[in-house]
This record gives sequence, C-alpha cells and structure tokens, in this order.
Amino acid sequence: MRHLFNSKIDFQESTVVKDDYGSETITWTDISGLISVGARINWLSGVARGETFVNGRIEWARDAKIYTGYSSGISIDDRLVYNSKNYDIINIEDFDEMNKYMTLTVKRSS
Repeated sequence: MRHLFNSKIDFQESTVVKDDYGSETITWTDISGLISVGARINWLSGVARGETFVNGRIEWARDAKIYTGYSSGISIDDRLVYNSKNYDIINIEDFDEMNKYMTLTVKRSS
C-alpha cells in the first residue's frame, strides 16, 4: 500500500504565545519526525465534500481524505501542510484499528 503514497505532507502543532501585553498569538511548528510524510490524497467534490448552500454561498465540511501511515502523535488539534497550503484535521480514523494506516479528513484552513 505504501507505493500508493505519492504525495508528501507535513504535520504541524500549535503553540500559544503571549506578548508583553498578554495578547495571545498561535504559532505553528513542524512536528519532529512527521515532515515529508508519504500520503495519498483523495480530493472530494459535490456531495462527498459535504457541500451545503448557506446565506447565498456554498459551504463545505471537508476538502479531502488523506491516507497515510499511522502515527499516535497526531490529533485534531494539529494541522497538515500540503503544497504550501494549510489544512485543519477534522477527523482521524485508524484503519481497521491496527495502528498501521490512518485516514484523515481535512478542510482547508481559513
């Protein structure tokens, strides 16, 4: 199955940083060991993407499903980067609960 992982993604985690005035800023840093990870990206469209019509414009719940090797260090609080674009992780599934592969549902960060 690994030969199907023809794309590379990076995983990042957030850190909240406070300035001298107490204002909080979120910074994103690469997760060690989870850079240039092989993945298969299944871009979704239409109903599969979860499109709905809200206030005169199309909204959606997800952009893609990402298939990659399993990593216990990933959570929905993290994000992934593909082709210099950031994607929020909406859901993580451990394929057959074997800790071998996982499927991530992602949406482009706004």
